[in-house]
Amino acid sequence: MERGNTYVYFALTGDSFDPQIVTERIGVNPTNKWNKGDKGKYKPNLDYSSWELSTQKGKEYIMVDSLVDEVIGQLFEKIEIINELKNQFELDSVLRIVMYIDANEEQSTPTLGHDLKTIEFLHRTQTKTDVDIYRFNSVK
Repeated sequence: MERGNTYVYFALTGDSFDPQIVTERIGVNPTNKWNKGDKGKYKPNLDYSSWELSTQKGKEYIMVDSLVDEVIGQLFEKIEIINELKNQFELDSVLRIVMYIDANEEQSTPTLGHDLKTIEFLHRTQTKTDVDIYRFNSVK
């Protein structure tokens, strides 16, 4: 594992919806999308549809909130559209933060905090957050 794997993404998920409709209505191209029934990486068929907007992996390691800002900045003006899509297609939304922490004591650890704009976005869109934390050791 390397420090270059830290990333953040916003996802809209639901039982069965066309991610292309989300793309057209939001006006932002996703970094990943799939339909229910598509072939999965770990299972033969995916059991839900998803639309995701992600940062590049490893773009910033220490200041994780700058990655959150990058995603929220692209979607903040789309709050009403996101809420309409969530209602129309019964979608859930999540802001997932995937962090890799270096167990090497000589390395700095990342910081994470949400500014008021992010908190407003999460509240107004009723988006949950999920933080996945993985350890690695740069010495080994």
